[in-house]
Amino acid sequence: MKKLPVIFILISLVATLFLHSCEGESCPPNAMAYAKFTMVNQHGTAVAPTVPTSVIGQTTIDVIVYDTLENGDIIEKIVEDSVINDTLINKESNMSTFKVPLSYSDQTSFIINYNGEQQDYITIKHRNIPYFMSVDCGTMMFHEATEVTHSYGIDSIVIVNPNIDNYEKENFRIYFTVADNQ
Repeated sequence: MKKLPVIFILISLVATLFLHSCEGESCPPNAMAYAKFTMVNQHGTAVAPTVPTSVIGQTTIDVIVYDTLENGDIIEKIVEDSVINDTLINKESNMSTFKVPLSYSDQTSFIINYNGEQQDYITIKHRNIPYFMSVDCGTMMFHEATEVTHSYGIDSIVIVNPNIDNYEKENFRIYFTVADNQ
């Protein structure tokens, strides 16, 4: 009888140690996947705009529009409509690299605004890859870039690494043609 409390305490202690070891979950500190861009000149050397530069994300969604025909029939059309502009980077000076999140749709568009004087448009088509980490950590969304288009002052954009995940590595290289000062 006297040994029963000691056995109970030992069993409780062992059970507590086992339960404590099950709780230690190592979730990554960064569960978001960011696309990393590097701005370079035609020679591959990093360049940075000297004017305050902003990056604005554009989200587009499909909207149903009802159209009335001449005979009175009403048809519905699905059209793409740009509804949200969100400033991701606001008036940053001398940045040669930047990171931005991608949309959960299959296409993400950005506007690079150079001090309100000039704008470049970038559109990335990508495949979304949901990644289940664990019950405690949840899921993450990774992306695979398949195509990138641009406009205006950008010479070209190269997909350096199409796999966009929560590791901070270069994914895109933006080439600008700049005057040689030599």
